[in-house]
Amino acid sequence: MKNHKVGVLFVGLNGATANTSVAGSLAIKRGLMNDRNGMLTESDIFSDLALAQFDQFVFGGWDINHSNAYDAARLNKVLERDLIEDLRDELEEISPWKAIITEHDVDYAKKANNILSVNSMEESVNLLKQDILSFKERHNLDRVVVIYLGSPLKQVKEKGFFHELPLFRKAIQNNDESISSAMLYAYAAIESGCPFVDFTPNVTLKVPAILQLAEEKQVPLAGRDGNTGQTLLKTVLGQMFKIRNLKLTGWYSTNILGNNDGLVLSMPEHRQTKMEDKLGVLEPVLGYNHFSHIVDIHYYPPRGDNKEAWESIDFSGWLGLPMSVKINWLGRDSILAAPLIIDLVRLMEFALRSGEYGIQSQLAIYFKHPLNATARGFYDQYMLLQNYYSGMKRAVLKSANERCANMQPEPLNV
Repeated sequence: MKNHKVGVLFVGLNGATANTSVAGSLAIKRGLMNDRNGMLTESDIFSDLALAQFDQFVFGGWDINHSNAYDAARLNKVLERDLIEDLRDELEEISPWKAIITEHDVDYAKKANNILSVNSMEESVNLLKQDILSFKERHNLDRVVVIYLGSPLKQVKEKGFFHELPLFRKAIQNNDESISSAMLYAYAAIESGCPFVDFTPNVTLKVPAILQLAEEKQVPLAGRDGNTGQTLLKTVLGQMFKIRNLKLTGWYSTNILGNNDGLVLSMPEHRQTKMEDKLGVLEPVLGYNHFSHIVDIHYYPPRGDNKEAWESIDFSGWLGLPMSVKINWLGRDSILAAPLIIDLVRLMEFALRSGEYGIQSQLAIYFKHPLNATARGFYDQYMLLQNYYSGMKRAVLKSANERCANMQPEPLNV
């Protein structure tokens, strides 16, 4: 495994999260940085499992902006300027391929400088598949993982053909406007045998036809909507309230952020699914819904990637007496997300190598709206993750022991 090369392709390569994931990984690979805080795969749960290492990764992907990764890093202003300069040669070699868009993409994307000119959705899929194949052949890669980090899309209306793969294929041929660009990326990735992760609130991996394709191609999937900050706190504190039998009466949240996500989420047509994910986390954790829950998101350009969230939590204790908690969460958006992205790359590559496919529900802890997972509280999700990979380690150890037991000793030359 250690000699294998793993391709990592980002949809939204020049966005702050993908770009930080790339630059940070290169910094660790070169020994410029060695702090791996935030990576669950560096914890004891994953010891003894052969996960891909930083020197095995090769990065690429698609973006509506044609800038190379060095220029993108300077624009995103997440990492220190000196570190970006130290990585300049490697970053300048990473430039995105032309992206695809549909009517569901943010309007300014339609005027971007790095968009594929195509005549049909079928042509888009074929060109995406060719990008993946060429990348794999050019770098002599053993496996490729695709991570969707594009901007949240406009709401997608469900159609009947979403439920049957043959009908979905026909809809692509007919250029049905209900199919989003994210669905086309997922379709192309799965057709190419690549694990696909949706770190956004898009409905892509809830489409049954895409799940059927993953079953057919035996490709692992994971999503949706990365759980990095404010909602993460709700999965922790919500479960604490439940375990302590303290009754939540209200939770008010407000966010300010100034990166591209903040800009897109300031547009009502793009924030709907995001708000649903944020508002939908407490009820399944607590087991009841008779409380007030308000979430606001505000675009505030001076903050850039440094987001801030304020929490005002009201709850009822013994004898019905009211109490409250106030939290001020200050986080660097991409620095919180990037280690989770690298975790998911490692775990999805491991899943493919292990013969796993379909939704990887054991990865619920990484998502606001984890697909196919009933565990919604942080502690429950952590135990799900721990139990799953502890079982994998036991299976690996058992297999190794069996191989050793079946080995015939070489005769001694006396």
